[in-house]
Amino acid sequence: MKNAVVVCLMLVSLLGSPETFTLADRVGEPNARNFFLFSTSAGNYTIRQDGMGEVASPKGMRRVFNLKVGTKGRLERVYFLEHEGDLLLLYDVMGHGSYLLRMEQKKRKARWLTPLESSNLQPPIVAGDLVIIKEENGNTIEINKADGRVSN
Repeated sequence: MKNAVVVCLMLVSLLGSPETFTLADRVGEPNARNFFLFSTSAGNYTIRQDGMGEVASPKGMRRVFNLKVGTKGRLERVYFLEHEGDLLLLYDVMGHGSYLLRMEQKKRKARWLTPLESSNLQPPIVAGDLVIIKEENGNTIEINKADGRVSN
């Protein structure tokens, strides 16, 4: 047990404190139109269940963007994290798995998008150069935060 604690403390000191994604607020009817709401320093985000999103900047400008959800896809859950000025989103799409997206907030352009076969994933964390996602079955998915490539 002492060895495990020492290893964890060494990893934290090397990698810094991990950053945890936050679950976006969901408003509306579960089987009808609903929205996911959250805020970052770039503004207030609203994402519709079909993947159409809008960000309202603090200056009042509104800009739109679209998330990949597939034909007739519906967002089930959205996790977000503002990291190094970018927006990291993990979103579950009913019947299509999940996606991890890194988006440049000012231009609302994707730096990368990584499709994941799993859904119902636990909240991801950023530790060092990796986004770490745990699946319900206990498996871990590690994704390079610079280019979106799956490490394992």
